[in-house]
Amino acid sequence: MRIASLEDDPIESKLIHQVVTDAGHACTVFHTGSALLETLRTRADAFDMLILDWHLPDMTGKDVIEWVRRNLGDQIVVMFLTNRVLEENIVSGLMAGADDYMTKPIREGELSARLHALSKRIRPAAISASSASASHGTIEAGVYTFDLFNKIATVRDMTVELKPKEFDIAALFFQNIGQLISRERIMETVWGRELVMTSRTLDTHMSQVRTKLQLKPDNNVRLTTVYTIGYRLDMF
Repeated sequence: MRIASLEDDPIESKLIHQVVTDAGHACTVFHTGSALLETLRTRADAFDMLILDWHLPDMTGKDVIEWVRRNLGDQIVVMFLTNRVLEENIVSGLMAGADDYMTKPIREGELSARLHALSKRIRPAAISASSASASHGTIEAGVYTFDLFNKIATVRDMTVELKPKEFDIAALFFQNIGQLISRERIMETVWGRELVMTSRTLDTHMSQVRTKLQLKPDNNVRLTTVYTIGYRLDMF
């Protein structure tokens, strides 16, 4: 995800940035509400998610989310991360349009888990960069083409030999470009059952897909591993 963090405390801002990037997401830091809103006015689709503090130098986090919902609708996921712990504060934040509400002090593991849960609510904007169309039996994305009926993959018009499971994994990611896909979802989609989490089967298949399809910046793609959670394929 592309995440904007609005936090005026430099220590907490640095911690949020660290947790977000360690979870495999891009993070842009803002220290004032006006700076964040100026970016959103210029480019409404700049971020997939906002993490908002409540107390800011120039306005409140509630002011920010009310502007976002009024002008951008529900296209951006918003989470409050604040020291306002009273039930009435939480209710007020959620009623203003927040998708989630987390109280300080920041608990790194909990924040990472909440990011993972919220990512499932996001339609990946990057998917529009691909002319992927399962209904037509073909996925075309950059230098990659996948024939879903015959299970044939090509890179720069050269056929790549993929085993059936490897092809299914690749097709899953190229149909969900920009979306974090959990290990559980890959297992259920490709194998139809859950594997034992200590098994190296999934990791071995992912390594083969990465190598055989040359999923690297030279081909304008990047396959990112999000530790213990899953993987995300990005195009640029």
